[in-house]
Amino acid sequence: MTYDIYNYILESAETVRNLIASKEETMHDAVEYLADKDVRRVVILGSGTSYHACVTAKRSMAKSLGIPVECMYPIDFKDGEVVRQEGTAVIGISQAGRSTSTILALQKAKELGYYTISCTSERNTPVQEEGECYLHLNVGEELSGPKTKGFIGSIAELALFAAVLACRKGRMTPEEVSALENRLIASSENIPDIAEKSRAWAESNIEELEKCRRLIIVGYGDCIGAMMEGSLKILEGVRCSVTGYQMEEFMHGIYHSVWENDYIIYLAEPGEYYSRLKGMLRYFDEERHAHQFVVTSDKAFENYRNAFVYPFRDDEDFATMEYVIPLQVITKVVSMRLGIDCNIPSDTQFHQKMGSYRY
Repeated sequence: MTYDIYNYILESAETVRNLIASKEETMHDAVEYLADKDVRRVVILGSGTSYHACVTAKRSMAKSLGIPVECMYPIDFKDGEVVRQEGTAVIGISQAGRSTSTILALQKAKELGYYTISCTSERNTPVQEEGECYLHLNVGEELSGPKTKGFIGSIAELALFAAVLACRKGRMTPEEVSALENRLIASSENIPDIAEKSRAWAESNIEELEKCRRLIIVGYGDCIGAMMEGSLKILEGVRCSVTGYQMEEFMHGIYHSVWENDYIIYLAEPGEYYSRLKGMLRYFDEERHAHQFVVTSDKAFENYRNAFVYPFRDDEDFATMEYVIPLQVITKVVSMRLGIDCNIPSDTQFHQKMGSYRY
């Protein structure tokens, strides 16, 4: 086997540049499909990594398009979209293009008379066939089970597509689209360096990390997508108990269950909720003695044990693209230490057995 999750992480920055460079080719049909449509609402559908990318990209998309943008799990849309909303465009995103739930949701969208776009990396797949129009997710091959560069690429794809469409509709100028492209590049260009430094950090803490059997990841603000995706990556690769919480939700009951054998990773992006997070950190240090780790750009944490401090860009929409990298790297480093090949699913036939993929 020649593919590896860590190498795909390192390819993420180049993936974003390639997406931007190829946008005229990959986005043209989908942009023209919606260019003259009275789109009043966009719903993005995805599961797992695709859903987390949707959560991350939706605010930038809403800013560009000037209309509500929602993220939904495909099955929630299929079962819960009971009131038809005129002018709805539905984007079903699936990197592999085989998600049964995304197929069913796109079928429901067409039944409701919605505009539908399928977005996949792999071409000629069951998901691609369900959309009235196709948007190619140009992230290249990613053979490992846990997706990493596909997550970063999906965020960039969705945000950039909305900006290009907004420009086509006269809501944004070419200069504004270019500015967004530069922000995407700035939020991804340091990923290889973040990954290398994250690896050294994880390896220096490996004797503590390898003992983790219950992990909680806490995030807020622009790092919600990183919290969700990082939780999934460690679950997929390390295969221990991992749960992610938005910080305020964590405070509503979850804290009762945290004690000295539990682990917490905080995605501590400076901003509105930062001081509240630091209060949580002190509390669980002093009163619960939990194993705590911090990922932040704040140099004040340089002397804090177990802190990963890096000069992140902290972009108001794309901070997740950087903050997720240490969690992706932990997946690789800890699984390798435990003798787990995180590139290979624990059951390679699972989706066939469950019917959750179509082939």
